Amino acid sequence: MRILVVDDSRISRRVLCDQLAKLGHEVVGIAEGSEALARCREERFDVVLVDFKAGAMEGQEVCWHLRCGQAGTHHVYLMLMVPGSITGQFAEIIENGADELLRKPLDESWLQARLLAASRVVRMQRELERLATTDGLTGALNRRHFLERGTEELQRARRHGRDLSLIMLDIDHFKAINDTHGHAVGDEAIRTCVRTCRAMVRQSDLLGRLGGEEFAALLPETNRAGAVLVANRVRGAMAITGVVLPAGGPLHFTVSIGVGVLHPDDRSVETLLARADAALYRAKRGGRNRVEVEEPTATTTGPG
Repeated sequence: MRILVVDDSRISRRVLCDQLAKLGHEVVGIAEGSEALARCREERFDVVLVDFKAGAMEGQEVCWHLRCGQAGTHHVYLMLMVPGSITGQFAEIIENGADELLRKPLDESWLQARLLAASRVVRMQRELERLATTDGLTGALNRRHFLERGTEELQRARRHGRDLSLIMLDIDHFKAINDTHGHAVGDEAIRTCVRTCRAMVRQSDLLGRLGGEEFAALLPETNRAGAVLVANRVRGAMAITGVVLPAGGPLHFTVSIGVGVLHPDDRSVETLLARADAALYRAKRGGRNRVEVEEPTATTTGPG
């Protein structure tokens, strides 16, 4: 597991980090609770092991911020280390967000056992998160989570003055594929579309299934020219990939793609998505199997 250790004692922190590393965990050690909140906003940890005193913050306060989402973080398993002199406050500590308590000085075998139990909870939590945020057929982000993550990326791009682009694509004549070859072939076409897109975009890009045969990829730090390049690569790769029919032989299909770029006054990813959707509609009307870029005045959308 990936574990964040928060302890303002340099010696104690070093000893604990070494113990955890020997148990096979990836460990990051810091002194301040405020830094823990910042690190958890930017990085993914499975467990946070926080001392009762974390610099200027109390360990309970760190747990409260992480548990209630005030820090804007993902779910983590919180273990609060308390001195052996504390004999009460247990219910209060758990109410403030900690998942469990560890008495100091820590017993290594007990620590290992509690981390094993924590790993089971973490695995279940990650699976629940996966089911709630991804499309069951393709493994791409579902629409709701794509919009949530897209909003985060848009805010980050605006905050740092960086480029952001979005490509929206739709399988051409998808109804005919379903009607002629059946829904199983249609599902395989959808999965193939996502696999091909994933091979064409970066790991840092967001790929989502918006519904039916419609998909989108959000491209951080990518300008208009870069997005058009990616879109044409996706379009070209899709045209030569195809799926294998049950009776044998390949079925080739194409996609139409619309490109949208971040404007200075954009406040939501839905606005960017709407411009890409309008461009996609023009690609459909223009003959399909083509890429169209947003027009500055494009504000309406149409059927795929």
